[in-house]
Amino acid sequence: IGAGSGMGADHIAAAFALEEYDPEEGLAIGPLRLRFCAVPHFLPTQAVDIASQVTGRRMTFSADSAPSEALSDFARGTDLLLIEATLPRPEREGPRGHLTPGEAGEHGRRAEAGRLILTHVSDELDAGWVRREAVQAFGSEEVLIASDGAVFEL
Repeated sequence: IGAGSGMGADHIAAAFALEEYDPEEGLAIGPLRLRFCAVPHFLPTQAVDIASQVTGRRMTFSADSAPSEALSDFARGTDLLLIEATLPRPEREGPRGHLTPGEAGEHGRRAEAGRLILTHVSDELDAGWVRREAVQAFGSEEVLIASDGAVFEL
């Protein structure tokens, strides 16, 4: 916080109600129930599953992740899987940290997700190719690419 900004050192802390939680136990926020699952990435990363305690509908967000059977198991039966599809092909060397569109589709198929929304897609990739790769692996046309302002109802 820069000098002359009008903000004191405690300004940010006072603006938010911060609360620690145990990702193993999940979290309830109003009518929503959140669960977490560690996924393989370059840094500690958690996928998030958000379920309505009113309707039972679910959305699962993969976060950045290398291919992961745990992610597919965690998302099993989700209504909407928001999943990253960053790479045109797997990383050639070293640890993995992201999915290809085809791998994103495979994760959705294994999870038996209702719909697949691809996110974190490189702007260097052709959107049509990205969608086709995911549709082929997912086995359904229920695949969209996330965009600014998009709204997806559950």
